[in-house]
Amino acid sequence: MNLVNTTVFKLALGFSAVFAILAVVAFGAVYIITLDEIGAQTDRELELEINYLESQFNEKGIESLSTLINQREQHGQFFRYYYALTDSDNQRLAGNLKLVDIISQKNSVTQKITFYDDTIWLNDHHEANHLRLAAKKLPNNNVVIIGQASNSLAELREHTFSAVLIALVVTLFLALFMGTYMGHQVMARINRIDQGLATAISSHFKKNLPVPKQADEFQALTLKLNTMLAQIESLISGMRQVTDNIAHDLRSPLTRMRNRLEVTLLKPRDDTEYREVMAQAIEDCNELLKTFNALLSIAQAESGVRRDNWQTINLASLVDELTELYQAVAEDKGLTLRWQKTADVYIDGNPSLIAQAISNLLENAIKYTPENGQIQIQVLHQNDQPIIRVCDTGPGIPAQDRTRVLERFQRLDSARSSKGNGLGLSLVNAVAKLHQASLHLADNHPGLIIDIRF
Repeated sequence: MNLVNTTVFKLALGFSAVFAILAVVAFGAVYIITLDEIGAQTDRELELEINYLESQFNEKGIESLSTLINQREQHGQFFRYYYALTDSDNQRLAGNLKLVDIISQKNSVTQKITFYDDTIWLNDHHEANHLRLAAKKLPNNNVVIIGQASNSLAELREHTFSAVLIALVVTLFLALFMGTYMGHQVMARINRIDQGLATAISSHFKKNLPVPKQADEFQALTLKLNTMLAQIESLISGMRQVTDNIAHDLRSPLTRMRNRLEVTLLKPRDDTEYREVMAQAIEDCNELLKTFNALLSIAQAESGVRRDNWQTINLASLVDELTELYQAVAEDKGLTLRWQKTADVYIDGNPSLIAQAISNLLENAIKYTPENGQIQIQVLHQNDQPIIRVCDTGPGIPAQDRTRVLERFQRLDSARSSKGNGLGLSLVNAVAKLHQASLHLADNHPGLIIDIRF
């Protein structure tokens, strides 16, 4: 995948844009603060100098101040400082005449220091200095003027602006570079996962993704993907097994029915024989329909299709009705079916699916419990947990086979001689999962205990 088209790169560009805006604001603030500080520093220097000149006037008089200003004007221009002294009528007494001309145009000089910005032309070649001026009236109304050329300050501002601009460009470049680099790193890890998924798909989900050593979100994602791949592989294997089992279990009744019909057609027969053959064929069809209906019920339960028909169910009343139906069936086989009605226990669920699950448990118990055996069904409420429990005194199920018998078409060797399709407990397990319940199998010494714990 092209990096430019990836979400990672777009996020990197987005973060770079946000960072650029923040950098512009930050460097702009630095630039403004720097200019303000430079201007304030210039004013402080001018203030110190003009206060010094005023102290010279107070100590030594106007003649000494004039001499000092002429000296400073003569040597100060080398350092871009300009000095002047005027009388009360703005006539030059000492220093730079051009400064006097500037101040004579301004009528706001007071006893406090007054700051101005102006331009002084040095010669006829249009060479000019931008000045920051400070002026102050002395006690005798003479005016002291100091000017500092701001050309160097302008150059400093330009250098500061250039430095800020360069820093901003470098920052943006580094942000984009780091965003691109991080995008490459993330894409490399995503590509490894993508390649691992391609390998897993080509191997029919038998190979897992290599788990990164670094404990981060990619490791967590990889572990979840491996869990998903294992579940997909299990589902595919289960589907394959179910398909094989369906083909095996349906082939026998279909073959038996076909052979019986072919034999019947070999020679003429009376109505009684035809009726017997037709009844046997109908019985085989009923077995096939029973298998398909069980498979359909399991699929619907596992997919949650029948979750819409939920309502509040009284388990005690439901078990009471079903026990009454199966009481006669148990007695015909010489079994004792015990049921002691308990207090009402309520759950939310699908009544027909819960009834079918309980019926499957009772049918299995009646089928596999030998004559004179006992079957007991209970509805319990333990630790705020509704439980349906069916106990029998049959052969039971070995501990190592209790997980396997919950799969479709799984039958133990001891059950091969009896009728059935191996879907009874699969349906019970699917109904339990649909109702967020769990199925527990245990020994009854002898026999089996099955709990549906809601």
